[in-house]
Amino acid sequence: MSAEVELRGVSKTFGSVEALAPTDLSVPAGEILTVLGPSGCGKTTLLRLIAGLVSATAGTITVDGVDPARARAEKRIGFVPQAPALLPWRTVRANASLLLDLNPGRSPATPSHSVDELLDFVGLADFADARPHELSGGMQQRVGLVRAFALDAPLLLMDEPFAALDEITRTEMRHLLTRLREPHGATVVFVTHSISEATYLSDRVAVLSPRPGRVASIEEVTLGRPRRPELEDSPEFFEVTTRLRRALGIGAHAG
Repeated sequence: MSAEVELRGVSKTFGSVEALAPTDLSVPAGEILTVLGPSGCGKTTLLRLIAGLVSATAGTITVDGVDPARARAEKRIGFVPQAPALLPWRTVRANASLLLDLNPGRSPATPSHSVDELLDFVGLADFADARPHELSGGMQQRVGLVRAFALDAPLLLMDEPFAALDEITRTEMRHLLTRLREPHGATVVFVTHSISEATYLSDRVAVLSPRPGRVASIEEVTLGRPRRPELEDSPEFFEVTTRLRRALGIGAHAG
């Protein structure tokens, strides 16, 4: 189950600050689109507009033909923030099922996977009854991913969910995200400033210019699927990362 997203002439101004210049963008159903760009270029603003968390100053946004507020109300959108924001008094299982508990009438009648199955998939079955303070940062972010996937939303919006993690854990998490999403098939819009992350995850990458953000280029990532960790050591992977660096206007060997 997946959703398509359309933005037409969408811009956003906060007071006198133009955060996002008029932008057109299409995300076909089932695609993983990464939004890549420098800090302050409007990546998070763009994601929040699609989520219906803020209103556009101009232009239109639709998710499967309806406005984002309605799509969010109908639980067509799952949102994964930078921090997992787990409730400290709830167990791992209870945190993972939070969105289902809050919206029993809109929860999937026949979910793709149960919460316990998803916890087992991400290696947290033995921690289902633990509290968040007993988990590492990477483990907490895994709970956040399970919470999003348990809702079975056709559109997942992810705002730099791995940014606070160390590089090793961050790499493991993008591999895990790819495996989690394969059977689900959701459309994903993923915000990052990591070129390697964008390369590994994406079908396409929307490169944003410095503020006011605008789509400077759309880069195709033709690495095929399924993707496995060893892909990151391949010449094809290096070719895509080099192309993305150039699209961002930085040197081919920049970090």
